[in-house]
Amino acid sequence: MTSFKNHKIIIGVDYGTTFTGVSYVPSTKSSIKDINIIRSWPGPSKEADEAWKTPSRIAYASENMGAYGNHWGYQVTPKMKSYSWTKLLLDDADNRIRQDDSSVADLLKSQGDGLMKLPPYRSATAVCADYLCEIYKFTIAELNKRLSPEVVSITPFEFWFTVPAIWSDKAKNATKQAATLAGFASRPGDTIFLIPEPEAAAIASLKSLTHDGVDSQVKPGDGILVCDCGGGTVDITAYSIKTTSPILKFEELIVGTGGKCGSTFIDRQLHAWMSTKFGSTFDKIAFEKKGPGSRFMKEFESQKREFGKSRELNQVFELPLVMPLKDSLHYDSDECVVKITALEMALFFDPVVKEITRLIARQVEIAGTAARGRHNINTIILVGGFGDSAYLNDSVRLWCRAHAGIRLICPESPQAAIVRGAALRGLEGTKPLSRRCRRHYGFEMGDIFREGIDPQCDGFWDEYDNVKRCRNRVQWEISKGQAIDETTFISSKFFIKYSLGRHSTHEFELFCCSMEAPPEYTTDPRVEYVGTVFMQLNNVDHYTLESKIVQGERKYLLNFESQIFLGKDEGVFSYSSPPDAYPSNNWQEDEKADEKTDEKADEKADEEVNEEVDEEIFEECPRR
Repeated sequence: MTSFKNHKIIIGVDYGTTFTGVSYVPSTKSSIKDINIIRSWPGPSKEADEAWKTPSRIAYASENMGAYGNHWGYQVTPKMKSYSWTKLLLDDADNRIRQDDSSVADLLKSQGDGLMKLPPYRSATAVCADYLCEIYKFTIAELNKRLSPEVVSITPFEFWFTVPAIWSDKAKNATKQAATLAGFASRPGDTIFLIPEPEAAAIASLKSLTHDGVDSQVKPGDGILVCDCGGGTVDITAYSIKTTSPILKFEELIVGTGGKCGSTFIDRQLHAWMSTKFGSTFDKIAFEKKGPGSRFMKEFESQKREFGKSRELNQVFELPLVMPLKDSLHYDSDECVVKITALEMALFFDPVVKEITRLIARQVEIAGTAARGRHNINTIILVGGFGDSAYLNDSVRLWCRAHAGIRLICPESPQAAIVRGAALRGLEGTKPLSRRCRRHYGFEMGDIFREGIDPQCDGFWDEYDNVKRCRNRVQWEISKGQAIDETTFISSKFFIKYSLGRHSTHEFELFCCSMEAPPEYTTDPRVEYVGTVFMQLNNVDHYTLESKIVQGERKYLLNFESQIFLGKDEGVFSYSSPPDAYPSNNWQEDEKADEKTDEKADEKADEEVNEEVDEEIFEECPRR
């Protein structure tokens, strides 16, 4: 238990594509049972007095006549012009993939113009920050009410934001930037950390299954597959359990996987079915009457949650929708309801459920091969909002029965697992002993040119060493699938050749690749630019370095090793280099330079994202 001197309030924020949740716990507590989840979200469109989460949606007062201030979450009504799914726009790489994905395009078409769109006067980071600002203000108000303003005003906050495990490094940094702009960690002493969503779900799920030392459900040596089924995506991560008592210890077994097969794709199936059955009559209905938040879709959400609990084959689901139609097999004109049979409802679910089952099967197979019989998967845990679906649970359980030795567990309140796990991470420090790196990482290096292998257009002559070298070639330092922890870093040795009075700043570019076998060159479209390390040479003691005269000018050779840490709790890269290669008294100058760069980035509306690092500047921006 933390002493009062170090007392703080730990707050988990599950900023999701479709919904957002918040949890909190004072650091003086010691159990998962002490974690509180905010459920009193405001707004008239809420179906019950309490809800685990609030919609990730914002409507600006300037675009909605009569609105007093911005509306968000359940405050947004169907007739308002609003913006949803803007979180996905923080990841440019994922965005490009979605633009080429016909299934996602169809889903966006069916769900309306407000999804993944931005107002002309705001960037993606700014819109996310505007929404998160409302979350922040409401969270503070709730804490004031529950803990008193006097306690809240003097107690530091430790925020744990969840992010998709498949996200790029730039997207993670953009999330942290949006949270900061929204006011999170704006007070002295407040901090922000990031945690992958499936990891947060695993922490909460595994802790609840081993609570109070009762480890009958999860034992050391078990292989656990956590399947986080959300609204937009599904994340699947495999872990091996090391110990359960007195401390839970586990590690990621293989590289996680996932897919765009969340519950919103069931909505897509419904809209496609409606278009087939009712044609232009349905297609021409106004968006506010059939899109997210409408009475039609709110009732379908309720029916989705209920589907699978009854085994009546003749069950009929009714959805309210006024259409100028006569009575038919699928429409009751007197009651103005659409009628859907249980068989037809199953057809909406099946494509999504089959894809989730396929991902599970593939991950179990890979984990079995990697573990070599030592930690084969024997338990699957379903979490997330869609993870509570009876139909999904029954389908996955059937798959488990066909694979002897695998059991399925769906913990209580699976929709709250991520936000609860985020707070628990801060409270107890529970985390995997190691994770699996999801990408290859490396620097562009000017290595010796290989005749007959390297492209001639990338060759250049190094006058200092009098050798031909190759530009655009990557030296991969960290491999995809490699076990990493908070001490893991990307290490490379660099050689800088420079003249006094020239080139006081040198740059080194970091790249990544998600392919199993990464290409050699940065010019390959499958290689992604991550960011640039800037090296200042102003205070280097040049006279201790090797030097020589090159074309009448003395050039100096500086050797140094860079270290970029991957597993920090901050969730973004941090950089360091040996003190003799980079004098510490340059830090203040670099901090000011970074602030100037940040101002420039804001003017460019997030075209460039910069971040302060330990001893130098690490800049993230679009690949040039």
